[in-house]
Amino acid sequence: MKTSIFNTRIIRKGSQVLYRGSWGRDAQTIAEVIAIEQTQGPNEKYGDEVDAVTLDDHYVLTLNNGHWCYSYQVDGLVQLPENQSVTK
Repeated sequence: MKTSIFNTRIIRKGSQVLYRGSWGRDAQTIAEVIAIEQTQGPNEKYGDEVDAVTLDDHYVLTLNNGHWCYSYQVDGLVQLPENQSVTK
C-alpha cells in the first residue's frame, strides 16, 4: 500500500493518523479519527471535545478501529490513495 505523510500539522475528525498502540510500544498502525478531546496534560484521558487540534497539542483520539490513543502516540497524519480507505 502506498501512503504518504501530510505536511499539515492539524488533526481533524476524519483524518487518518499513524499511531502506535500500547502506550507507544506497538508497531505503527493507520486509523481514522472519529472523535477528538483536547486535554490539559499529556496523559489525561478526558477533555473537551473539539473538531481539530495540532500535533503539538495534548489530546485523546477515538479511532475507527475501536481503540483510542494519547497525543504522544501519534506519529503523523497519513494520506492514502483515493481508491483506498482505512478499514474498521
